Amino acid sequence: MAPQRTRTYALASAAAAAIAAVLVIALGAGDQPGAEPGQPVSARLEFFDGSTGDLADLAGTPVVLNFWASWCPACVAEMADFGDVHREFGDRVVFLGLNMQEISVDAALRLIDETGVEYRMVHDRDGALYRMFGGIAMPTTVFIDAHGSVVRVHGGVLFEDDLRRIIESELLG
Repeated sequence: MAPQRTRTYALASAAAAAIAAVLVIALGAGDQPGAEPGQPVSARLEFFDGSTGDLADLAGTPVVLNFWASWCPACVAEMADFGDVHREFGDRVVFLGLNMQEISVDAALRLIDETGVEYRMVHDRDGALYRMFGGIAMPTTVFIDAHGSVVRVHGGVLFEDDLRRIIESELLG
């Protein structure tokens, strides 16, 4: 990454983290109700590359779903950490980014490129999947076990250490 872009990204990340802290306090973020824990999940997925699938197709492998948008400062703040954790666990856990109600696909693609995220991206144009999982804060991360059951829905920012801890204890433990 170019030095100017790195400084800009660092400043944006710091500002996003501060805003995220305010949102966490204001929204009471953390683990949220939503899709019932222990219940198998099925949902149609429309990937950025134009292909489609279903969450049920991923049964047998734990899944991390991360709802994000380029207009969400808290989402921007955590995105590079998700990319790093994906590189560490991607051979044992499926990571999917669910881009929600995006202003423009170009903005989403730019952010993906700038943060170096390599996992597959899904469109959630109208927020239907977000609502299905009970999302009330942005970002929202959903953890699904290898049986296809939701084990946790987390509203708010998750940085590398907490994300790694949840994956190790609740998906791989």
